[in-house]
Amino acid sequence: MIRCIIACRVFEDALGFLEIPRRFPDLQIRYLPAHLHLRPDELRRRISLEIAEAHRRKERACCLFGQCFPGIDTALHALSVPRIACSHCFEIFLGTERYRRMTEAVPGSFFLEKRLLLNFDEYCWQPLELYDPMMRSWYFEHYRRVIYIRQPLDPDLMDQARRVASRLSLSLHVEDANYEELEAKLVSILAKDDF
Repeated sequence: MIRCIIACRVFEDALGFLEIPRRFPDLQIRYLPAHLHLRPDELRRRISLEIAEAHRRKERACCLFGQCFPGIDTALHALSVPRIACSHCFEIFLGTERYRRMTEAVPGSFFLEKRLLLNFDEYCWQPLELYDPMMRSWYFEHYRRVIYIRQPLDPDLMDQARRVASRLSLSLHVEDANYEELEAKLVSILAKDDF
């Protein structure tokens, strides 16, 4: 039986770097646009449609998303679709323990990865009206820093990261991604006979 992963597009470079398509040639990967996070109901609908299509094609499906809309685990459980567990997409780029330590050490960290950084105006600046100083203050009053999660396949994005941090009046910290936990979770679920 063919298997598929329905994943957020933020994971595309990570799965490519880990050579998941080469290592699991029977695996289909279907990416959904990251901007769907701006509309959780639409994200829920699109994931459900992808699962229905996978079932129609007689594929076993799993999801690679954080808790990106309320009740994601309940919705997936009802469809008998496992989720590669993480509370937040950024968590899986860093590893659960490292992510926990970072967020506890400095509550109010605004995380960025390549796609969010490259599309900051489209995903954040315009829809959240951050060009308005009052809106920017309202959204970011409790944030203390920007953390750019640099991935191995990223081009040099330091100028963009500095610009975003400056626009938000936050300090910039750079953390290199570590895919060990992501790889372990993927290999674990892909090794199961029932998936």
